[in-house]
Amino acid sequence: MEKQRKQHNFLHGALILVISTAVVKVIGAIFKIPLGNLIGEVGMGYFSVAYDIYTPVYTIAMAGLPIAISKLVAEAVAKERFKDARSYFRVAKKAFFITGFIGFMLIALVAYPYTLWISKSFGALYSILVVAPSMLFCCVMACYRGYYEGLRNMNPTAVSQILEAAGKLVFGFGIAFLIVWAGIQDFQQTGTVFGEVITDVTPMSTPHPFFGSIPQAVFNATLPYAAAGAIGGVTLGTLIGAIFLILRHKICGDGITQMELEASPAPQPDRKNLKVLLVFALPVVLGTLAQTAAGFVDVVMVQWELGQSVSLGEEAVRASHGTALASTAASEVPAYLYGCYRGFAYSFYNLIPTITSMIGISVLPNLATAWAKNDEKMVKFNIEAVIRVVSIIAIPAGLGISVLSEPILSIFYPNNPGGVLVSSKLLRWLAVSGILAGISMPITSMLQAIGKQKVPIKNILIGMGVKIVMNLCLIMVPQINIMGAAYSTVACYAVIVVLNIISLARHSKVMPNLWSTLGKPVISGVLCGVAAWVCYGLLNRVMAHTILAVAVAVVAAAIVYLIALFCLRTISKEDVKLLPKGEKIAKVLAKFRLIG
Repeated sequence: MEKQRKQHNFLHGALILVISTAVVKVIGAIFKIPLGNLIGEVGMGYFSVAYDIYTPVYTIAMAGLPIAISKLVAEAVAKERFKDARSYFRVAKKAFFITGFIGFMLIALVAYPYTLWISKSFGALYSILVVAPSMLFCCVMACYRGYYEGLRNMNPTAVSQILEAAGKLVFGFGIAFLIVWAGIQDFQQTGTVFGEVITDVTPMSTPHPFFGSIPQAVFNATLPYAAAGAIGGVTLGTLIGAIFLILRHKICGDGITQMELEASPAPQPDRKNLKVLLVFALPVVLGTLAQTAAGFVDVVMVQWELGQSVSLGEEAVRASHGTALASTAASEVPAYLYGCYRGFAYSFYNLIPTITSMIGISVLPNLATAWAKNDEKMVKFNIEAVIRVVSIIAIPAGLGISVLSEPILSIFYPNNPGGVLVSSKLLRWLAVSGILAGISMPITSMLQAIGKQKVPIKNILIGMGVKIVMNLCLIMVPQINIMGAAYSTVACYAVIVVLNIISLARHSKVMPNLWSTLGKPVISGVLCGVAAWVCYGLLNRVMAHTILAVAVAVVAAAIVYLIALFCLRTISKEDVKLLPKGEKIAKVLAKFRLIG
């Protein structure tokens, strides 16, 4: 068992987590895209309100303890103090349960005042109440995940993540679908929807993708319950993940043998180990608390300011989005716009930093090793290689999503033309911020690798401060409204990425070559974006199939991008060698003088 633990090194564990994360993202897309078509913009607004209040409490509750238990268990095992490792796990379960219960009560208590006074979306009340119990299950999962990660076994984390996502998909979409269907059946039989009398039978302006032509009022009456059913999938998913981890631990154990336990010295008292756990976790929790609080303030502000924007100039808000809001009641406009922002556009923006963050995770041990050995050459190589690689990935992806935002959203949400109209404008700007976020996240990992964990938190707080100020100045302007959130997000991450680069150069004593790491990828990325825009524009005039036109435009843009990369000698021989079979690939490319 000791040999097996040693075989679960960082690269092995990282590969497992990358694959599981990719699977989780695919499942998440399969969940949210049809869900958006099922419950529409307003329903996604209710869903997003609940998810946004759940996420910061979840982050605060689980920020420090999982990291602490993983770190302390790993240290205990390295010193062959296996009884202490189990002691940390034992006390952590109690601490995590208390944390989860506090989080559950906090969400449940703030649900009513939050929906009534802040989000102005009272229909989200049921969604918030339904998601609250997931805090207990999340904290249970975090305890087991942290323990197994400390033992260098990433399999339980990976499997529980996939089970959690699958449960969210199956139960969340399934329950939401059944609720909308039951509401329609209820109306057809009694003229009411869950006790609410429906007198307006005006059909939806666009037939529902699953239920065809139904009265708009009937559909609207189901939305608070359908959104709650969808978010209920999140709660059930966390329950499934927690049950799996508990059963796995009971059946398979933790890999520590009886012989290892007998040879282990007597453990420290549980109370002392709990104190060590909390002392280690507290600084991380406080840092995350500050970061999460800033993000939560932003979420609250966006929703509140949207309500104020509608109150100050409803007609101007409607006019700014053409016909998108024509059939939406004034009371539902904030939820509609917020649903477009967080429910539709934000999901695509988040793809870029999710991908590049994996590069940051992978480089952290390499840079930390080079830093510990005072190997200045390897420190410089790692820093420049990471910034160049993430730029090569993030810049074309972001610009491509930006210029093709409307056709991309039309493909995924064909029955929500109004939502596509609003979301595509948001995504044009959010995709740009995705580039900046995608570059800044691996730099955060590199700052952590050289022992400057607090620096990125300060930079993030400064960026969030800029975002909050811009939100105040822009969102309440009726002619700008929700677009102000997109503009401020770009400014936020622009500040963060600049501060992160300056901080990395100052603390590492390495000033990366900005021309080779950022300048060349920017030029290549711009050419890629122009190619995608021109190609799609031409094809869209002669081709009725949006999917085919987008696919051809993407392929054409990729070809132009690769040509630009090689012409500018953006990719170095050392970069290619980082790839699987990189030595052979580098020789072939060097033979044709395609790399420097």
